[in-house]
Amino acid sequence: MFRVMIVDDEEPVLDSFSFIFNKYVSDFTLCGKARSGSEAIKEIKEKTPDLVFMDIQMPGIDGIETIRQLRPLFPDMIFILATAYERFDIAQKAIHLGVFSYLVKPVSRNKILEELEKVKKFLDERRLESENLRSEEQFLEKTRSEMKKKFLSSLIWKNPEEDKWNDFCHVFSISSDRAAVYLIGGISNIAEDLREDIYCEITRNIQYKFNCLTTDLGDKLLLLFPEQRQLTDLENKFRTVLSDWSQYNPILGAGGVYHFSEMTKSFSEAFQPFSDAEDEENKRNKEQRRILSVFKGILTSERNKGEDLFKDFWIDKFKMDSFDVAKGKMVALFTLLLQDMDNHILIQSNFNIDPAEEIMPLETIEEWQDWAANSMKELFNLLEMQKSHTYPKPLKKALSYIAENYNHQLQLTSVAEDCLVTGSYLSRLFSEHLDTKFIDYVNRYRINQAVILLRDKNISIKEASFLVGYQDPNYFSRIFRKFMGVSPSDLEKRGSV
Repeated sequence: MFRVMIVDDEEPVLDSFSFIFNKYVSDFTLCGKARSGSEAIKEIKEKTPDLVFMDIQMPGIDGIETIRQLRPLFPDMIFILATAYERFDIAQKAIHLGVFSYLVKPVSRNKILEELEKVKKFLDERRLESENLRSEEQFLEKTRSEMKKKFLSSLIWKNPEEDKWNDFCHVFSISSDRAAVYLIGGISNIAEDLREDIYCEITRNIQYKFNCLTTDLGDKLLLLFPEQRQLTDLENKFRTVLSDWSQYNPILGAGGVYHFSEMTKSFSEAFQPFSDAEDEENKRNKEQRRILSVFKGILTSERNKGEDLFKDFWIDKFKMDSFDVAKGKMVALFTLLLQDMDNHILIQSNFNIDPAEEIMPLETIEEWQDWAANSMKELFNLLEMQKSHTYPKPLKKALSYIAENYNHQLQLTSVAEDCLVTGSYLSRLFSEHLDTKFIDYVNRYRINQAVILLRDKNISIKEASFLVGYQDPNYFSRIFRKFMGVSPSDLEKRGSV
């Protein structure tokens, strides 16, 4: 529905327009009337109509001057002029102001309806064009974002080829063949959405002075600084910005400026502080948590998100570790995944692989890439088969919803609403297929997550309580004791939970 305003100093004209709009017009609605130019300016600013019928001869400011004052404020507004005299000079001014059409009074009902039909066609075409342009811009922005993430992530393990670098520079308006890589991390024991907010704020403060491109890298933030200007004081700027988040103990890694053909050197230098920050025991614990996190993410996420999670994981491992050590971690991950699979489905699909026998003989990164791509494709096909085979769709969606939102308030009715079923029906699905109540399943899931968190001695019981969705630490402790048999404070060694 388009909005119309009538501007005329003759009351019969205003009444006539009102009658026509009320009786004969369906696609336009009359949103206001004005009897002078000054009144029109005030009303139009307040009501912002799509179309204005404007009389020329009015007391005070005439119609031409009214449009001249409004046009800079409303460049897309449509004006139709009406006058009792057909004058060439007025027509010329109207054309200059972008007036849609020029009518000579008296204007018949049919002529008004004819003009409205023309305006509607014009507005519909303009709206469609705007929607198409917006869709195209959204697609291009998504493509740019995907290209940026893929390119920056690849700097972890290979130097870009010249044509790839040139394409990247063209898309992102970079005019340098040299750049530096910086990494920010160490902010791992907080909710993912909070970490993302922190990284966004850090990026905004850095980009205020330095041009850079960023992407997430697991729990780290990668920043690429093209040498289009001097990067002096960049580290000092980082130190100042990061000081605002000192309570999370962020780690900054700074790589040197290199030619694009040596970008992996810059990444290696940026990554060095993260290697130095961990001793072997902490590193092993972190690796175990990361493998478990990726394992759970693959099982609970949508396919595209799970595939991205796995790819980010293996790229990170093959860059950080020796080839054989990285392969060992892939064996551990695939072993967990296969243990969670339905044996009947594995046998039925003839996907009975031994991860160690399949992965460890691989000799090159290219062989690993081929094996991983084929195996994960088949594995996701089997996971989808398993989920559809095992649980009804609403229950499957509810389990995914819980896995993604367990750290927020969860109620049976809200989860059921998201799954497009009633609360009583969803409750029955939990009982029939999982042999448990909804609230017991949620509590069990949260306590399992808390157990993982409490392996880290730096996380307090209160912090763990908040991170898994309990706002009352005392209630959390009671639930913990119910499922684990002991309270969180009874655990003598967090690392052995």
